[in-house]
Amino acid sequence: MQTLQLNDYERGYLTAYYDTVVFPDLDAGNDDDWVGVQIGNRMFDMNVWVDDMTGNVVCTVYECYWMDGNWQTNTRQKGWVISDEER
Repeated sequence: MQTLQLNDYERGYLTAYYDTVVFPDLDAGNDDDWVGVQIGNRMFDMNVWVDDMTGNVVCTVYECYWMDGNWQTNTRQKGWVISDEER
């Protein structure tokens, strides 16, 4: 998968949103949480889960596209993983 292209503002906003909204509200009993966030005219879905092998929380951000009256998440082409190494 290619890396999703984000400007500095989008990267910072998504990271802050993850830190303050998504991670604190993570349902540890749920295998897979999805949270949508819109920044300007772009819509993103954040997929958050706990890696069974490492126990680490993983968050991958995907861009959404407006199609047929709904936002559609594009999980096949590009994504960006929020990790401690990225901060």
